[in-house]
Amino acid sequence: MYQVLIADDEPWVAYGIMHLIDWESLGFQVIGTVYDGLSALRIIQDRKPELIISDIRMPGLDGIQLLEKINQMQLQTKVILVSGYADFTYAQQAIRFGAFDYLLKQIDKDKLKETISRLIYCLKDTQRSSKELDLFLDDLFELLEPDNKITIGNFLNNKGIMNEYPHYRFVCCLYSTSTALLSEQKIMPEKELHTIRFRTGQNKISILVSYDESKKNFDFSNYISEHFSQCTYIGISSIGLSSTPIGKLYQEADIAMFSSYFHHSNTINQYKPAKLSLEVRQMILNLEISIKELAHKNIVNLLNETCQECTREHLSIEQITIIYNQIVSMIFKYHGNSNVIDEIEHLPYEHIVRIFRSPEQLFERFIFFFEQLTEVEVYIPNEQVKRVIEYIDSCFTEDILLSSIAKKFNISLGYLSSLIKKETGATYSEYVLNKRLSMAKELLNDGSISIHEIVQRVGYKDYFHFNKLFKKNFGLTPSKYRKI
Repeated sequence: MYQVLIADDEPWVAYGIMHLIDWESLGFQVIGTVYDGLSALRIIQDRKPELIISDIRMPGLDGIQLLEKINQMQLQTKVILVSGYADFTYAQQAIRFGAFDYLLKQIDKDKLKETISRLIYCLKDTQRSSKELDLFLDDLFELLEPDNKITIGNFLNNKGIMNEYPHYRFVCCLYSTSTALLSEQKIMPEKELHTIRFRTGQNKISILVSYDESKKNFDFSNYISEHFSQCTYIGISSIGLSSTPIGKLYQEADIAMFSSYFHHSNTINQYKPAKLSLEVRQMILNLEISIKELAHKNIVNLLNETCQECTREHLSIEQITIIYNQIVSMIFKYHGNSNVIDEIEHLPYEHIVRIFRSPEQLFERFIFFFEQLTEVEVYIPNEQVKRVIEYIDSCFTEDILLSSIAKKFNISLGYLSSLIKKETGATYSEYVLNKRLSMAKELLNDGSISIHEIVQRVGYKDYFHFNKLFKKNFGLTPSKYRKI
């Protein structure tokens, strides 16, 4: 049964809407009536109803502001706005921000039923699409794995797709919101190329493009610029042939896209093979000597210099991942017995971009670590440790850095890390991962919730990233686990 929330600052109006039609016969449960926008927002965040009927003028947050908040949180909640005024400006704003409909008071019973009937069709269509997407994503996840040897030619033949062009590239596009992605849902056909589009994340699409590189009258970069103007970060793979593994080109485009994301560079980025310069390799060698000797000042200076080099030379996330894991190896080699080592671990590039968000954050983490090595521990009462765990439990579906929690509770980062490990038996990142995956397993038992919706609910935006984590921990992809 779908859930509906009614919000109006006039209680008798909210009561009237609740009793105007037989909601249950239409498949809806009224979960409450509220009289201001902030109360509505709290319930929406907690219950995530399919529908909210909201007055356009309310204290706290008005209907338009509430609609904006729902869009910012990237929820699937549909909004019907209600107004006592036939105000064209309000109607325009409502439509622009994605309201499902705009009704005038006094609400006509037949008009409301007609609107709800259209909404039900829309919700069912979304559910059908979600189930189809779940099946497709499971195949796609296996197909686009970097280790998969299936070639582009094999993939096209298996799908019965004929293609006349000899060259291939993958293009990965990351949007600021799913709304921006949907605004570019259709790609205009081109005589010079053929495209196959994949939805690979909440805000991410990936396109396999085939074309003829030898034709000088076709500019590939211009085509991407023109057709993906709403996209924030774009990554393009190297050129492949029908004999090229499809997973290889996808990973190249993904790396190129996340390189732009990591550097906050709004440019089209083409993949280049990872190779560290002589200067960077020398910095890492000097850093190892300083780490071995625990020369704190030199360590900090070299970490800052390496960070500046990564930013100045716009090193790819693949190159930065190599540097990161080399430093982690040095830490394990020379300080493996330290009690603040729990949050330091080897990571693939897709984890690094989600944990650190920028080169500065990544190298600051190492600087924090070396500061903790010489820091004197301060006793933290048991009650405060429990408050920290309760806080993590309340927001584990959000992307919150351990350093932010340390700052909030005024505890040093390294000491907080060791406290969490002592209290839970796991590092912070392991604890959050286990909470998210446990929640995902519970949600997978409800067949009415699509897998890509579960991915969003537990705090992930990238379907592939979630699939990898789930399979690594449980040995099955989410869709196969659901069938057990």
